[in-house]
Amino acid sequence: MNAKLRVLIADDHEQCRWAIARLLHTEFDVVGAVDNGRKLVDVAMSLQPDVIVSDVSMPFLTGIQAMEELYRKGYEIPFVLVSTANSEAEDYIKVGAMAFVNKVDMGHDLVTAVSSVVLREASVSRDGEGQHSNCLECA
Repeated sequence: MNAKLRVLIADDHEQCRWAIARLLHTEFDVVGAVDNGRKLVDVAMSLQPDVIVSDVSMPFLTGIQAMEELYRKGYEIPFVLVSTANSEAEDYIKVGAMAFVNKVDMGHDLVTAVSSVVLREASVSRDGEGQHSNCLECA
């Protein structure tokens, strides 16, 4: 029996942290949830999760800055970035994220994106335009 992937969540909105944890808890072991980029770095260094799911825009350090800091310190933990804006999704992958999920697509795409990082496959969610039946309101 394979152990569940250990996932750390970072989002400055409590409702989003809750929604992400709720989506992931059946497939993965959610080991923590933090509300800013500085805490993300500190907790990630301590817990060393298998995957980090992080909002792009957070106080103190953005998700991208936290990812870059962890990489500089030698922690090669794959990141799945989430945001309400898709405009820079390809740039997030270029700077080191393994996946990007638009927040309106989380209900449909987040579990798949987290699973894909184990295979080292980059993943970008659907365009986030329009209404989706699995849409979560947390932005």
